[in-house]
Amino acid sequence: MERIRDALVRLGERGMREKGVFSGRGFLEGKSTFVIAWDDSIIAKMPPEAYEEALQRAGVVAFAPDGERPMSTWVVVSADVVADDPELAEWVALALRGVRSAPPAKARKGGAPAKSAPRGKRR
Repeated sequence: MERIRDALVRLGERGMREKGVFSGRGFLEGKSTFVIAWDDSIIAKMPPEAYEEALQRAGVVAFAPDGERPMSTWVVVSADVVADDPELAEWVALALRGVRSAPPAKARKGGAPAKSAPRGKRR
């Protein structure tokens, strides 16, 4: 995580939020996650035009959280691929490009936030 934070600073990016995502630590721009520190690897959102090319690289596989269907434009980059700081920064920059090129997230029905507990169960 610290290495991703350092990469963001080197890229001139400030104010990124962090939160737990897929048992890892996600980095967000606004409300959108773009990279996740996951075990010793990273999970990164690719720009659509770079996704297939990324999958051709050694140590990179499609991210399938359910073990079956890959999540569109998300890849797992193995620890050995991002072992060097310049390589990690390259993948973080690519992930930022991926989230910035994505269409805005759809608003929830009626614009209301998701409920955290069923009605009558709140404390």
